[in-house]
Amino acid sequence: MILYTPEDHGCAYTIDSEGTLYYIPIHSNGILNFGEMCEVDYDDLRDCGYEDDVKEVHEKLIAMSKSAGEYYQVA
Repeated sequence: MILYTPEDHGCAYTIDSEGTLYYIPIHSNGILNFGEMCEVDYDDLRDCGYEDDVKEVHEKLIAMSKSAGEYYQVA
């Protein structure tokens, strides 16, 4: 599992082998609780103004996963 943690997001991101984007909140003590991992809802992001930032994160994770051989891309 590849995690990407951009500054100022307050969470880490990861994708599954098919490219579904998930986020995991980072608690104030720096702990990640993987039981709190949720799929990113792009509809909610439009309201918050983070849509472009998260799309960039998603693209970076896909590129990293492809280079690690962990990404399955539907033809």
